[in-house]
Amino acid sequence: MGTVAVGLARGLLADPRGHTFTLFCSRERVPRCEPAEAILSPHRHEIANKLYWLPRVESDAGLDAILYPYWPAPPRRRPHAPPAVSFIHDLAFRLRPEEVPWQQRAYLGSLLPRILPSAAAVLVPSETTRRDLLASYPTGGLELRVTVVAEGLTLGAAGPLPDGLEPGFILAVGTLEERKNYGRLLAAYATLSHPPPLVIAGGPGWNGHRLPDQEGVRMLGHADDAMLAALYANASMLAFPSLYEGFGLPLLEAMASGLPALISNSGSLPEIAAGNALEVDAEDVASIASGMERLLTDGRLRTTLAAQARVRAAEFTWQRAAGQTLAILERIAYR
Repeated sequence: MGTVAVGLARGLLADPRGHTFTLFCSRERVPRCEPAEAILSPHRHEIANKLYWLPRVESDAGLDAILYPYWPAPPRRRPHAPPAVSFIHDLAFRLRPEEVPWQQRAYLGSLLPRILPSAAAVLVPSETTRRDLLASYPTGGLELRVTVVAEGLTLGAAGPLPDGLEPGFILAVGTLEERKNYGRLLAAYATLSHPPPLVIAGGPGWNGHRLPDQEGVRMLGHADDAMLAALYANASMLAFPSLYEGFGLPLLEAMASGLPALISNSGSLPEIAAGNALEVDAEDVASIASGMERLLTDGRLRTTLAAQARVRAAEFTWQRAAGQTLAILERIAYR
């Protein structure tokens, strides 16, 4: 969500089309967004900002429209607040509640029913998330106000690989949480015959989810942009059999890097890949293992997927996303 917020902000500022922008930031301004005025919150916590700070400052800033790219708009807004656009990233808290902490279920579960009826517009990152949102909240007229704005790419120059890591490893990217399906991925990996190392790049996720030590598996923790670019450039494949994604940025990053990917056949991942990744049943360990073995051994498939994936990934840019978003902001501001 932070990637989307920063990517859209920088995209809008890169091509403002005659508009001026104000950034509302939590205690520190966003780097590389210098042309915009920044108003800094004294609060770090999202709830304090959403309930107390934002309703006041959004009403007093003289805005024609406001974009909430991280979380939805405040549930209580003042009568003269500007029309708001909210970005809804996924519906995991509704569709897979057992894999989402109770705090997020309570927060979003109480927030969305309040903001959706009055939202001037709603952005979602995929058609899959649009369908999930409309099925979960059959609010009258909502379908006319929901627009798909796909995410873009943020990968920069590659840095060095972590010490002791050689090219050719299997790469998995994502926070350590149950929804990412690491348990089945590790079980599938354990069945492979003489596989390369499995490298997992991801920080701690929800509910203190931890992975057991396993031979051949290396945990890197959180990886910065330079390390991620190096990992994508040197891996043999991306293993991303996530149980549910509203978009799936690691898949897009891998595709742009020409890295063949294994993905689940559910959620938004097939939509993003558009046939340019190998799909498996994410709830079947044998299916994951078979897919991994195939990508590791079928050179022709790897070459085909890598070439096609680069072409598909080129369609996703922050410039395109920002242009779509600005058009929506203009429409609601001046209608």
